[in-house]
Amino acid sequence: MSKLYRFITENALMSMLIVLWLMSLVTAITLKVFFDPPDIPAGTVAAYGTVFGGVTIAVGVWKWRREQK
Repeated sequence: MSKLYRFITENALMSMLIVLWLMSLVTAITLKVFFDPPDIPAGTVAAYGTVFGGVTIAVGVWKWRREQK
């Protein structure tokens, strides 16, 4: 796991791809949740919160990576 973390933090392109992927995932899930809202089960709410947490972590790692150089 530490090799993966080091690879992601040392490669700016990989960090950017992860941030873009997570942001597109948040957009897709937001569109799904808000354009089909009759019944939103608890599992969907939990997954939605998890995805937002992933974006926060990815942006934090990306900002930390930029400050290292």
